[in-house]
Amino acid sequence: MVGAVVLLLVSAVLIYLAVTGKTRTATNEPVVIEQATSTPVVMVPRRLDGVLVPQGQEALAPRAVMVENFIASRPLSGPALANVAIEAPVEGGITRFILFFDATTTAPEVGPVRSSRPYFIDWAKAWGASYFHVGGSPDALKMIKGLGNLFVSIDEMRNGDFFWRSSDRTAPHNAYTSQTLMTQALTAKGFGSGTAPINWHFQDAVATSTKRGSAWSPPMVKIPYGGSYNVTWKYDTDRGVYQRYQAGVLQTDKDGTPVESENVVVLKTDAQVLDSVGRLKIRTVGSGDALAYRDGIKYVLRWQRSANESIKFGSIDGSEFLLTRGRTWIEVTTDDRIFAGLDIKK
Repeated sequence: MVGAVVLLLVSAVLIYLAVTGKTRTATNEPVVIEQATSTPVVMVPRRLDGVLVPQGQEALAPRAVMVENFIASRPLSGPALANVAIEAPVEGGITRFILFFDATTTAPEVGPVRSSRPYFIDWAKAWGASYFHVGGSPDALKMIKGLGNLFVSIDEMRNGDFFWRSSDRTAPHNAYTSQTLMTQALTAKGFGSGTAPINWHFQDAVATSTKRGSAWSPPMVKIPYGGSYNVTWKYDTDRGVYQRYQAGVLQTDKDGTPVESENVVVLKTDAQVLDSVGRLKIRTVGSGDALAYRDGIKYVLRWQRSANESIKFGSIDGSEFLLTRGRTWIEVTTDDRIFAGLDIKK
């Protein structure tokens, strides 16, 4: 009942913004909704995704989960529910995800959960997130140990009560967790809710009719990770969301929910092979080229990140790039071909 009321309130705010033309603004100012029979509700942009939520929920630290993408693990559970997701290569030519979930979001099943890598830890730290995984590479485990109490790590290897092993999958592709178990883990370990920093700023979506004429065709997002890991995002002009295709097939969670996002960012970096297994060292600091897809339009950007900070996105003129309120997927690649012959959008 409470969730339905909040949803109605958020919808009312967005309709008001659209009617009055007060859109395309980046603000963290509270929005007060007057009600005739109850106390006014103050809605505030959530730091993770810019969605308007009741004041007091906006700065809760998210939970981050390592989820694999190996063929034997599909269909996955959780990507369709994530507020923020980052996909990056790991060894063997495959990719892996770190999925960020708002602390108040219900996710009944997330997985298969797999092992950590140092670059995913960097991204989790930037959001002040608690980090759920199953072991890790030697460098990742060393990194987690060195961080001590500065980083909340819940490893299935030592905390099996907060995960389960599915009988319909073979190990190691059968470890799962849920929002309920993640909450129980943080409570049992004595960790507070934590606070998410202000990393990004957001704006309201633009109606499709205001962007282009009837012949307009939004650009697709293509990331050639290779073979069954190739990714395409297609923009649904009626609903204003990007839908994710993997190996040419619409990706859905195990329950059939399609994987969608309001924002897609392709981030170019570089990597080096560390060992005979093929583990990678992916650069997470410094700067590089990026492409952003928002409201059906493609933008050429630069990304920048300092140690212990989030990834920042800036336009060619140096101004901060505003994301559309809602979900954000970041695709990390080392492929130069994606950025060849760019038509710069200023």
